[in-house]
Amino acid sequence: MQLPARKKYAVKDVMNDLKKIGPSPSLLGEIGSKLVYYEWSCCDNLLGNDHPVTIHFSETLEFMEHGFEQLLVEGELWRGKDTPQAAINDFLKGRPAEFLNYTLDRPADYTRGLLESIATARQEEIEHYAQMEEGVRQEIEEDPKNPELWNKLRLLLWIIGKYNEASEAFKTAKSLGWTKESSGIVAL
Repeated sequence: MQLPARKKYAVKDVMNDLKKIGPSPSLLGEIGSKLVYYEWSCCDNLLGNDHPVTIHFSETLEFMEHGFEQLLVEGELWRGKDTPQAAINDFLKGRPAEFLNYTLDRPADYTRGLLESIATARQEEIEHYAQMEEGVRQEIEEDPKNPELWNKLRLLLWIIGKYNEASEAFKTAKSLGWTKESSGIVAL
């Protein structure tokens, strides 16, 4: 995947690149801890914790490190159209231009390098989880009425990027009695 070269990054540039990558919750969390946390900290020191840009960075950090994963694990991202790109778009809705156009303090080379490493990790992650898919399907053959196994398959398929198949697996899990309250999976 080729990401655009930039001399500087605004928040919206990072988010647009992330939409192209289609990150999993763990990779989005990595961007949060390695990039957004730093930017939030800088804004907190320079602008104050009650400044709108600081507040939006805080919310972005929360979304990246916890919110995105929570949406997936709790079954909020289950339809074929519920992709990482769609989740990021939903999160960005209503964010002010002042925040979206805010230029990051980190050097462009650092930000680009981090995004490229996330894109590479994403490809490796897809390959890794695709290998796990066969094992989970075999478990389901042995216990086809187990809603936890169907939910596990849904999560694997979603992370691989097979969103329509993930949606069908989730429908099966729900029909067999899966609920977020009874789920054994609380984090990825």
